[in-house]
Amino acid sequence: MYGALQGRLPARLVALLKIRDYRSDNTVHRVAGVQMLTPVNTGPISHLYALVTVQMRQDTRGFTIVDIETILGLVHLILEEDRRWLVNSLIDLRTFIEVY
Repeated sequence: MYGALQGRLPARLVALLKIRDYRSDNTVHRVAGVQMLTPVNTGPISHLYALVTVQMRQDTRGFTIVDIETILGLVHLILEEDRRWLVNSLIDLRTFIEVY
């Protein structure tokens, strides 16, 4: 499923929220607002870049709220063209931030 992404779908982080329910026992929910991306052509590796291309979803589920615990990790999105990105899941983001 989703080709080289191995069943995982990338998303763009919009906001991190901490919601406290004062009506009951002050339960705290940690959620993220994300824009879901979908693989182009079901996610094969591009012959040109050797990376997977993703794009913004066209349906109404493009923006959604998810529990932070469902986020598996970080991914580096490289803008290819308007509303399309290359997914570089091999980069070490700590090294990337220190170098650039």
